[in-house]
Amino acid sequence: MKLRMQDGMELEFYQWLPQTAEVKGIVQLVHGSCEHARRYKQFAEFLNEHGYIIYANDHRGHGNSVECFEDLGYFGEVAGWQRMVDDLFELNSFIRKNYPQLPIVMLGHSMGSFLARHYAIDYGETISGLILSGTAHNPKSILKFGKSTANILRKIQGPKHRSNLINALSYDAFNKPFKHARTTHEWLSADPNVVDEFLADEACGFVFTTTGFRDMFEGLLYITNQDNINKMPKDLSVALISGQLDPVGANGKMVKKAFEAFEEAGLTHIEMKLYPEMRHEILNEIDKQTVYLDVLTYLNNIQRKKTI
Repeated sequence: MKLRMQDGMELEFYQWLPQTAEVKGIVQLVHGSCEHARRYKQFAEFLNEHGYIIYANDHRGHGNSVECFEDLGYFGEVAGWQRMVDDLFELNSFIRKNYPQLPIVMLGHSMGSFLARHYAIDYGETISGLILSGTAHNPKSILKFGKSTANILRKIQGPKHRSNLINALSYDAFNKPFKHARTTHEWLSADPNVVDEFLADEACGFVFTTTGFRDMFEGLLYITNQDNINKMPKDLSVALISGQLDPVGANGKMVKKAFEAFEEAGLTHIEMKLYPEMRHEILNEIDKQTVYLDVLTYLNNIQRKKTI
């Protein structure tokens, strides 16, 4: 299904509806970089079985929201990151219009967790909870270097050039901790089937454009600015979940940094859990059912608070 944004862009979105008449709430899924929302079908169907409606969109430059390969990893010439955040708000508004009485929890994975954190700063009053999977709180010096490098290469090689250099600096290092790696993406999951399916999917694993990298680094700088974090609603329930072996979160170190930043902002309902032996995609890990059940418990707790 397509949803037209205010700037005229049409984005693909998906809904998974429960068969039960008793609906508890809504989860707005926010997928990560270089993938698409359809990868969350199994997780969405699990939540359907327990009374939750699921909505998700393919971001600009991702999945079925692009018309050709050239547009993968390209969010727009200007303010691409902010547009992706605003896209989430437009989908959220569509959801609230159709289900005004139901609480909405936003669940973002990886880059989706960064977008969700930005969303909570700008539009936090529109959600009842926030689940951040595979997130991180990166040093600003690294982010500034990444942004300046992307800007330089963009000026030299063009806005849609795909830079293997920036990609290597941003993603390739994630595989280094896994000795005798079978593929370039062992860091995603310990389940070889998940990795193989990701690599076989033409809509996954592509290299961002220089403009896309610039936008992402801008977004990361925004969400690591404590003044911005301080704008999040103090009573927003936030759960950080990550694999203990996830290199994106530096094996939990950068997840804890995010937790501490939320604490400093005065948020009063924060929790964090690191899963032993799990890598980046904890929703696609061998023991993913454990994560599924923990997410369900969190959602049920939010739903109970909203009905008291």
